[in-house]
Amino acid sequence: MGSESSQALPGISSSIPQSSRIRPYAAVGPTWTPLPRASTEPPHKRRRTDNFRGSIPPFDSENHIQATSRHQLVGSGEAAEAMRLTQTDDGAEPPSTTQSMQDVINGNVPCLTSWRSIAQQLTLNPISELNPTMGSDPYSSSSPSRIMPSVEDQLVAVKNVHAKGLSNGSTNGSVTNGSLSPRIEFNSEHNPRRVGTITRVSPPGTTLYPGSATNREQFVRLVLQALKDIGYSESASVLEAESGFSFETTRVTAFRNAVMEGNWAVAQKGLLALGVRDEDSLRAAHFLINQQKYLEYLENNQSTEALLTLRQEIAPFDIEPARLNHLSSLIMSRNPDDLRRRASWDGARGNSRRILLDRLQQFVPSSTMVPPRRLDTLLEQAREYQQHMCEYHMSPHDSSLYHDHLCSRAQFPTTTTHILEGHADEVWQVQWSHRGDRLASSSKDQTVIIWKIARVSNSIELDCTLEKVLRGHIYPLNAIAWSPDDKLLLSSGEHEVKLWDVESGRCIKTLTEHHHLVNGLCWLPNGEGFITGSMDRKVIHWDAAGEVTLIWPLVDIRISGLAITPNGQQLVAIGLLAHPVTTVDESGTSIVNQATVLQVSAGVQPTAEPRSNNGNSADMERRVVLYDIASGQELWSQALWGELQSVKISDDSRFALINHSQGDVMLWDLPSGRLAQRYLGRPKGASYVRSCFGGADSRFILSGSDDGRIYIWNRRTSTLFEILSGHESGVNSVDWCPRENAIFASCGDDGTIRIWGPEPNGFLVDASPVFSQDVSNGDIHNGKDDGVLTSLDRHLTPPPTTAKDSPLR
Repeated sequence: MGSESSQALPGISSSIPQSSRIRPYAAVGPTWTPLPRASTEPPHKRRRTDNFRGSIPPFDSENHIQATSRHQLVGSGEAAEAMRLTQTDDGAEPPSTTQSMQDVINGNVPCLTSWRSIAQQLTLNPISELNPTMGSDPYSSSSPSRIMPSVEDQLVAVKNVHAKGLSNGSTNGSVTNGSLSPRIEFNSEHNPRRVGTITRVSPPGTTLYPGSATNREQFVRLVLQALKDIGYSESASVLEAESGFSFETTRVTAFRNAVMEGNWAVAQKGLLALGVRDEDSLRAAHFLINQQKYLEYLENNQSTEALLTLRQEIAPFDIEPARLNHLSSLIMSRNPDDLRRRASWDGARGNSRRILLDRLQQFVPSSTMVPPRRLDTLLEQAREYQQHMCEYHMSPHDSSLYHDHLCSRAQFPTTTTHILEGHADEVWQVQWSHRGDRLASSSKDQTVIIWKIARVSNSIELDCTLEKVLRGHIYPLNAIAWSPDDKLLLSSGEHEVKLWDVESGRCIKTLTEHHHLVNGLCWLPNGEGFITGSMDRKVIHWDAAGEVTLIWPLVDIRISGLAITPNGQQLVAIGLLAHPVTTVDESGTSIVNQATVLQVSAGVQPTAEPRSNNGNSADMERRVVLYDIASGQELWSQALWGELQSVKISDDSRFALINHSQGDVMLWDLPSGRLAQRYLGRPKGASYVRSCFGGADSRFILSGSDDGRIYIWNRRTSTLFEILSGHESGVNSVDWCPRENAIFASCGDDGTIRIWGPEPNGFLVDASPVFSQDVSNGDIHNGKDDGVLTSLDRHLTPPPTTAKDSPLR
């Protein structure tokens, strides 16, 4: 960063020495006329038309920018910036071709003979393909995209032979750091000859094809951006010549170069030139630029300049005191590495300028400055939409631009592949280990069984083996939970909790701190301990050895379900409100429960519930509560009617899936405390049912039911698209395998555990009617087209493998 220039060039300050300035030229029609030399008097300042200094009070923006500019134009931008900034509206005869090219660049040659001799000197395109309409300012170009290569761009190419990269790191003449190629770059030996032979193509209309809704200019500009990003610079040059469209104007190029080269004065002026007019946007953008400049001064050990920038350019923005104090404290950094660490900033040679450019681009109209990688973004959106519309989407990486995405029902786990029989009574829960190679099941028979599930080598078949039976409980088991490393297992029966070593099958410890039914067991994600919750309203923290570390004050609900978010920060609890709140009107006849008011605000429509003689409803005393684990403080609570049976958290820690006895499954948005989605179509039931997320990106919702069937919805659309039969009585729990993309397990009152997978090769399933749900009217209808039979209809499925039939047991 150099010192300030004693004289400002037209439109903006610069530090180019007077002796090296290019003599000004401007095109007036087809001829050029000379201007007085600029070496004896300060150049004429252009009149501003944007009224900038009145748009962002209280400081004088133009003088402010010029006074604080301390940067030189360097590298490939020097000649181009000088040419742009010294052009005026008067004409001048070009210098003679007998002088050297270096004399032309240094401004020591009075004129050239003609535009054609310029082209010959620089080995450019014929004059008919040039467009000498550049203004006197780096942001003065008037055409948004139909800008052919300008003379100064060619001067830069000749001076550098191949255009040099920018100061933040470059490859093949374009900015690395994630930015786009700054200029239309011409190879002085090859590209001009090739581009000069290209015939301009001008199809009729403005769209790609007749009947197309895609604007041709916009499409070509996006293709140009993609080609430049990939590195196909020559292909981009040919496309620009053939189409007549340029990716971006010279104003955008100058702005991009200014940011990437650290020319902050040019960058600040460029915001107005690129159409940023909103006062708040301008102030925010200027602050970001000044902050980057301040950090770079500190990185270069220029403490005085940094302090001036902080006082004169950052403090006047009246930012938050905490942020200003943080920036001030960075002056005390011991060295550049300490600065980068404390500021969470990777320095001028890292990605910081690219990140700054991306943030500044948010303030610029997208038609002026195309967002980064726009074509790839549109293709990704199309891919996501097709996957979103695919009911049976199971392959997150199976996509192609050559055809639409569609997953077959045959890929979805609709078939029972194994039936595991080992319990002597109802099975109440199944849960996969985190590695997905074991399955734990708990039962009314007071035992836990560990099943080993693995693929047969070089086969799609599953090998299911009963590995261990954990005995020792004297009560039916309510819940189980694997430790994050799958070495330990928790199980609870009534008020008693046991900690098991999975490898040996030994009970490490029995925990009896609770005095009522324990339904909540969940491990901390770091594996250092676990939390239990009970109907006695206690929430207890334990270490991994089973020692109590913390007991919360009694909570407001009798806990029937507990879950920790995967980020380990929050705890979701559901249960019966210990002290129900009821509001009675003055006459004592009209009673409104607080839960009814809150559920309507959350988007849940209540139904009429039977009331007791005192007006209280037994079904309106449940709550969903979110706690902060570190402090134990309640973040929010939501009252609901009907029994809440289980809770499951999404992998992104944002959503809680709560099973509801009224027949629906609810998806709650944890940050906002609002109901995000409801999944309908399942009959009401009194049994405790555990639901789960499933599939790639947790795009499915699965739940059992008292009717013995499994219901599967699309998570985003809430469409009920599959109902699976198999269990002979109620289904109590379902759980999707974390390792396998298309396998889940279920258990039921029939005492069996079923493993579900895609249709086996060579067989067709006996497809039960595939039901879909119309949520708008609540009707359930057969999803097949009327009168059309699919290949799955009326075929027999092969008999599933049972544990008692399998020699592997």
